Amino acid sequence: MDVSRVVVYVDPLDGTNEYAGGEREAVTCLMGVAVDGTPVAGIIGQPFHGYGRVTDARLGRTVWGGRGVGVLGLGEVEYTVDRPRVDANNPNPPVVCVNRITREHRQEAVMAALGGVVGVKISATGFHYLNLLEGRAHCALLLREGVKKWDTCAGEALLRAAGGAVTDTVGRPYDYTYNLDGVLNLSGMTASVTTTLHRHLTATIRHVIAPLGDYPYDIRDPSVRPPLLPPPP
Repeated sequence: MDVSRVVVYVDPLDGTNEYAGGEREAVTCLMGVAVDGTPVAGIIGQPFHGYGRVTDARLGRTVWGGRGVGVLGLGEVEYTVDRPRVDANNPNPPVVCVNRITREHRQEAVMAALGGVVGVKISATGFHYLNLLEGRAHCALLLREGVKKWDTCAGEALLRAAGGAVTDTVGRPYDYTYNLDGVLNLSGMTASVTTTLHRHLTATIRHVIAPLGDYPYDIRDPSVRPPLLPPPP
C-alpha cells in the first residue's frame, strides 16, 4: 500500500478538562488510522479504567480493533443500576452521551424529539465512544463544532467495526484524508451503535434543526463527504 493513502491521527490526552476536574476514568489516549480518507483501525487507551475500584496493578486497559478484526480489549464490563447495559436494537428511549457544557441552543429540542435520556455527561469524546462500545449508551451527540479528527478517528474505526456509524450532525461522513484545512469537525458529530439508529437519529436532527437556523449547511467544511446512508424508511 502506498503510504500516501494512510493518515494516522493521535490525541495523547483526550478529556483534558475532565482530568483537571478529577474525572480520571474519562481520560483516554487515542490513535486512529485512516486509509483513503476512511477510518479503518483505532486504539483507545484508558489509563484510569477501574479508578477507585481496582488496585493500581490492574488499573487501565487498551481497546483496539478495526475493519475485519472487530473490537478487542473491552474486557469484562461491569453493569450497575446507575450504569446499566442498554439494548442496542431497542433504543426506546435512546440513552445519549453529551458534553458537560453543550453551548448549543438546539440540543434540548433534539433530545425532546428523540425522547432521549442523558446517560453520560462528560466532555471527552473518547470516553463517549467507550460507553457506546460497552453497551452503556445508544448514541453520542455534539450539535456544534468542537471536536477534531484526532478526537474521532479511532472511535469511528471501532464503532464501524462493531456495526455502528459516525457522521457529522446531519448524517454526512467526514473525510480523514490529510488536509490541514479539514482537521476541525466543523459540522458537529453524531455517533450511534447501529446504522439503523443512526439513520433515525440524523433524520430527526435534520427535521428539528431546519427551522432553527442554517447550520451546518452554511459552514464551508472541506472534510464533509456526501451522505452514505440511505434515508430512513
